[in-house]
Amino acid sequence: MKILIVTMTCGEGHNAIARSIAEGFDARDEVKTVNLYAHLGKRDRLGKGYLLAAKYIPNLYSAIWDRLRKINPARRYRGAAMEGVRPALDEMERVAAAFAPDAVICTHPYASNVFCYLKIHNRYRGRIYSVLTDYVVCPYWQGSVLCDGVFTPHAKLHSQMLARGFREEQLLPFGLPVRREFEHGVSKAAARAELGIAEQEFVVVSVNGGLGVGNVRGLIAHTATVDAQEKTVRLFVVCGRNERLRRRAEKFVCARGYENVTVLGFTQELSVLYAAADFVFCRGGSGAVTEAAKTGVPFAVRERAVTQERANAEFFKPYGCYAMKRVKEARRILQERLRMNTVGKSRGGYDYRTSCQGIASRKSSLISVCASENNLKYYRKKREANPRAGGSLRAFFA
Repeated sequence: MKILIVTMTCGEGHNAIARSIAEGFDARDEVKTVNLYAHLGKRDRLGKGYLLAAKYIPNLYSAIWDRLRKINPARRYRGAAMEGVRPALDEMERVAAAFAPDAVICTHPYASNVFCYLKIHNRYRGRIYSVLTDYVVCPYWQGSVLCDGVFTPHAKLHSQMLARGFREEQLLPFGLPVRREFEHGVSKAAARAELGIAEQEFVVVSVNGGLGVGNVRGLIAHTATVDAQEKTVRLFVVCGRNERLRRRAEKFVCARGYENVTVLGFTQELSVLYAAADFVFCRGGSGAVTEAAKTGVPFAVRERAVTQERANAEFFKPYGCYAMKRVKEARRILQERLRMNTVGKSRGGYDYRTSCQGIASRKSSLISVCASENNLKYYRKKREANPRAGGSLRAFFA
């Protein structure tokens, strides 16, 4: 089977999910992964714009996001989500024609919107599947109603999807894919032995996303000096690919003389750190919270979270998740955790079905072509009735 996975860089979460899905297929399948805008050799203004907005103006970003959620689903093809994908249409059509996949799996709404648009215009005739990448429905997914299947994190989201025009038979509650090392990780004792951590140490891990976002120095100051009584706090700070952030954190740790703090850059050993940890501070992306939940470690979603990050934290509150509003809350949270027993998998995480393997094993049981064809005929009829359609997205969906 030939599978084309299309992702987009808005942080590393969508790319991580794409890699996890690719791992779910075996050697008999030919899997190709394409980054929507990086493949074009163009500057990804959309992805960078999201990161800048989430970092510097989270309240404004959240206000816009919340407003978009209130838009009538019937206007799904008239907004920025569809206009933003125009530069990728021709290239993705060429990639699909050259690779001839049996199915396309999209891990970002822009990627899904591209292929749904191509399908409406008879420029792609294959199967399209999407992976809903948050524990709330992003308004940009509304343009993906022509997908043959949508893999959702949880059935609790289906009522939101149905209200936006999706059909029950499209929605597959497989859970979010995570890397295999989080599914079948090492034990806590083995992880601590690998990292050289003593039994009496209370291990805290701070993960700041793949691109390193957040008030790292503030978090270090509020956690490194927590009174652990008979235990010793050991803090690991992961700065991702943000080398500037890593250097500033190292300089801060050196200046304060914190011997119990280890600063790391981008690491492939995150699953080992999570397995060894007693508590994790992370950004609120769906990938980050799912990895923590799968490991079973209690975690807190960091301050200045945008709308979907807050929704992810809210979803996991019953399973031991904290939602921080200010960085200084880190001290209170850790002191509370130190007074409690360590939370295991039965309390700290949700028992997910393995979605990356599920895509591979259940690919033949997805919805029938008939349902897709009925929906597709409606949009083709609409196009034929609109003489202004041409090649313009805005004209076609006006």
